[in-house]
Amino acid sequence: MAGLTLKSPYMKPNAKTHISTYVNYIATRDGVEKISESDLDVTQTKKQEKIIARLIKHYPESKDLFEYRDYIKSPTRKNADELISRISEMNGKLLGGIENYIGYIAKRPRVENVSTHGLFSDEGVCVVLSKVKKEAAESQSNIWTHIISLKREDAERLGYDNANAWMQLLRSNRNMIAQNMKIKPKNFRWYAAFHNETHHPHVHMVAYSIDPKEAYLTEKGIQEIKSTLAKDIFRQDLISIYDRYNKYRNDLRSESRSRITKIISEINANNFENDYLEELLIKLCDMLKRSKGKKQYGYLPPSAKKVVDNIVIELSKDKRISELYDLWYEEKENTIRIYTDTMPKRTPLVDNHKFKTVKNAVIKEAMNIVSDNDGLVVGNVSYDRSGRISAGVINLLYYISNIFLDDIDHDHPAKIDRKQLQKINEKKLAQGMKLEL
Repeated sequence: MAGLTLKSPYMKPNAKTHISTYVNYIATRDGVEKISESDLDVTQTKKQEKIIARLIKHYPESKDLFEYRDYIKSPTRKNADELISRISEMNGKLLGGIENYIGYIAKRPRVENVSTHGLFSDEGVCVVLSKVKKEAAESQSNIWTHIISLKREDAERLGYDNANAWMQLLRSNRNMIAQNMKIKPKNFRWYAAFHNETHHPHVHMVAYSIDPKEAYLTEKGIQEIKSTLAKDIFRQDLISIYDRYNKYRNDLRSESRSRITKIISEINANNFENDYLEELLIKLCDMLKRSKGKKQYGYLPPSAKKVVDNIVIELSKDKRISELYDLWYEEKENTIRIYTDTMPKRTPLVDNHKFKTVKNAVIKEAMNIVSDNDGLVVGNVSYDRSGRISAGVINLLYYISNIFLDDIDHDHPAKIDRKQLQKINEKKLAQGMKLEL
């Protein structure tokens, strides 16, 4: 489950509510604030149940909230009240407009006061509640009401169970938030309050521009804000992930070399066969011999591109490459889980931008086969003409494996120019020296 949620609804200038039932509920707090501690875990009231049903019907996106999951798991009065409060906070019009909304987040129960109320802003800004409410109410700009929430255990573990931590976080990221809202920093106005809720501590941030022509927040902008804040909040967790990532990287390097050596040994012992892949490579060699123009993927005719794609697809089916690709993806997803519950769909290797060079490597290998009359050296094993196609296949497998290493190993040494490497290898061979993997 994602460690942080960010909702970014907005209110239009002079927005007013017409849903009096909800406003009355929030205003009177006919819920957890008016029941005794002994009744907190009692089943929700009929009134709460009806209100939640209506709210979910009007705002189905509320099902993504932590509070909704708690409520479904245990529909107590307390969980029902927290869900109703959160949906209302997400939809400011339910509180009677921006003026009431600001008053609510500044004064509501469990807000942590930083003066006579809970609002804070940029360092050095004196936040006068009446002035802020008037300024926002008179604004002709759309006003966003960001709500950033953590689970209680994460907030306590990471030190975000107090207003000061959130104040420092938002102050240090205010320009980043303004940038993603398409607002010039000098025109950016924001006010926030921390609500120390039992299950899901969260901060409310009212944000807008004093220039009505500015401010435009896209889904991409929301994700960028969420990602940046999550990186700051979960910094220690990310360090642990990166430590595991480095260990995995080192293990992968060693394991991959071992696997490649094994593959080469299998070919040398005639234990590695893939007739279909070899047929495709031979077909590509024939097409390249007869084609004119640049021998790169982007310049090939569609029929030749299709053969190259099929070769890459077949290479990716090799159990060794498939396993490496799964490991590579798993580690990428470990980091993504910090920010979202939804994992992006895995892209087949043939369509993955990170591995686009494989296609040109296939073409280059085919051209080497076309022009080579003396055989091939892979690692420290030589192949004569009869084994040339099989050697070409394993060379491609070797190439793909090293892409995994290069991508994961940020400290990977600079590559030697291919021509320079070829000259070095030629000298080694002439002196009877073995080539290293």
